[in-house]
Amino acid sequence: MSYEKLYVGIDVSKLKHDIAIMNEAKKLVRRPIVIQDNYDGYHYLLGIFNQLQQQYATKKFHIGLEATSDYWKNIYYFLKNQSDAFVLTVINPTRTKAFAQSELRRARTDPVAAKDIALFMVEKQPAPSIDRAPMFDGIKDLDGQLYAVKKQQTMISNKLRLELTKVAPEIEKAVRCIKGQQLLALLQNFPTAEAIANAAVDQLATVHYGKNQWSLPLKFIQKMKRLATNSIAYKTGPGAGYVVQSLVRRIRQTQQETEHLRRQLVEQYKLVKEHDSVLTSITGISQQVAMVLEAYIGDVHRFPNAKKMVAYFGMNPTIDDSGTSKKRKGHLEKKGSGMVRQKLFMAMLSIIRSQNGPIYDYYARLVAAGKPKLVAIAAAMRKLLVIIYHMLKNQQQFDPKKM
Repeated sequence: MSYEKLYVGIDVSKLKHDIAIMNEAKKLVRRPIVIQDNYDGYHYLLGIFNQLQQQYATKKFHIGLEATSDYWKNIYYFLKNQSDAFVLTVINPTRTKAFAQSELRRARTDPVAAKDIALFMVEKQPAPSIDRAPMFDGIKDLDGQLYAVKKQQTMISNKLRLELTKVAPEIEKAVRCIKGQQLLALLQNFPTAEAIANAAVDQLATVHYGKNQWSLPLKFIQKMKRLATNSIAYKTGPGAGYVVQSLVRRIRQTQQETEHLRRQLVEQYKLVKEHDSVLTSITGISQQVAMVLEAYIGDVHRFPNAKKMVAYFGMNPTIDDSGTSKKRKGHLEKKGSGMVRQKLFMAMLSIIRSQNGPIYDYYARLVAAGKPKLVAIAAAMRKLLVIIYHMLKNQQQFDPKKM
């Protein structure tokens, strides 16, 4: 008996992987196995494949595994680099879950999930996954870390504002940007209204800020002195500003880390491409946003057309309407990476602020036609994603005439 093709389902988890192997008749060719997520486990699996290859003269192993967090990547790239006989497909867990429900599956355990994935591979015959450059994965991870650091910075800034309401409420109310270098430098040395009011102008002038260590401007010092004088702050005396100083140090640390991560993003991108991204030719898309969008998209040729890429990132409109029942108005599908939608949204806000270019004109026409602004932004985001698809596919600069 020989099987030219065998279908493998791998249910991925952090510490172990459940594996089921089927033939084209949807029959298991051996009992399901469990391997540990380590070197020995991976090579044990290779041994199983070698045995089956000899036993059944198998030429191809069609291997499916769910995209469970990032836990799938080690075993995916390990198998990918072993043999051309391994044809790997990374499957969206939503698809396998819906497939299991269509089979009226009552139980959902790891061994059952592995069988469902193998069965899915047999019945659906999904196309092999197209790999992105490993450096693009690095850019994605860096951007995720940058987002986390910025989020942390916002949280700390909000805490600083709250603390300032106790020690210098007049300054907190008067300052729009709490993360400004001048203010942070001042608060690091004079963290309360009491300290600022009691300090002489010459003392405050000794405070330095920025990379070039500039002295605080006299105009800024006079403004802070005026705000601090006769403050209504209840928190005064020794130690009143310790929390403020701690929060200032943490904000400065996050600012330094943000700059460091941005430099690393550029360095990582230059390892993939020598020149700046063509996406920067679109008004409103910075180099950083362009690099991250390219990293998430990967090889644009894996999408046969722009509609496929739009659907992949959840920018396609959908509607839930059946018979006389209309459960919800039309809305975006919002599947795929939320980070891509966030980048597109921020790019659209930048374009709207500039009030320039054909993408803004498209948005303005929708608003003038009576569309709500958020609906118009979503439509323009979709249009922007379609433009990005064609630019990356043809490696061409943005051409307003083709809008």
